[in-house]
Amino acid sequence: MIAGMSDVERDIDVFERLRASWLSHRSPIVDHLRAGLTTEELDAVEASSGLVLPVEMRLWWGWHNGVEPDVPGTRLGAGPWDLLSLADALKYRARLITLTEEFEEDDEVRWLPEWLPVVRYDSSYLFVTCGEPRTGHSEVRRWDDVPDDPYTVQSPSWTAAVTVFAEQLESGDYTYSTEESRWYGPARRPAGVARLL
Repeated sequence: MIAGMSDVERDIDVFERLRASWLSHRSPIVDHLRAGLTTEELDAVEASSGLVLPVEMRLWWGWHNGVEPDVPGTRLGAGPWDLLSLADALKYRARLITLTEEFEEDDEVRWLPEWLPVVRYDSSYLFVTCGEPRTGHSEVRRWDDVPDDPYTVQSPSWTAAVTVFAEQLESGDYTYSTEESRWYGPARRPAGVARLL
C-alpha cells in the first residue's frame, strides 16, 4: 500500500489485491464476479433493512456484489467460502433470525438482527455487525452449524480478513487446479487465522 492513502483507497487496494491473487491462480471467479452496487442501491438496502453498513462493507459490495452462484471454481479460494451478494446476505440473515428466534436465551445463541453474513459455506458464515452509528470497519465473527462461539472476534475488520485471504493465496498455501476446477488448501491451517479459513 502507498503511504498517504485514505482509508477508502486502502480498503479498495486490499480488495484489488485479492482479485490479483485470483488472477495469478487463473481462477474463474474473476470472470464471474457480479457488478458492484451503486450508492443509491446501497442506500435503498439500508433504508429497507434497517441496517447501517460499515463503510468497508459499502465499499465491498460496491466493488463487486458477490459472484454468480453455482459456477465451479468460484469459491473465495482461501478456505471454503462462497461470496454472497448483498441480497443473498440479507436472505441468509432473515433465515438465521427466524431459525434462532425461538431459542432459549440461557441455552442457545440467537442471531442478532444487526449481524450480516458476508461469506458462507454450508451452515457456516463469517459475519459483520451493521448497527448505528455507521462505523468505518466492523469486527468479523464466525457462526457455525452449531454456533458455540459467535462472539469471539476472528478479524478486526473485513478488510483485515480479506488481507489474510490474499496472503494465503499469494503464499501458495491455497492453489487452484484448472484441470479439476477446484481449490486445494494446506493439510493444516495456520494458527491464529484458522477460524477465518
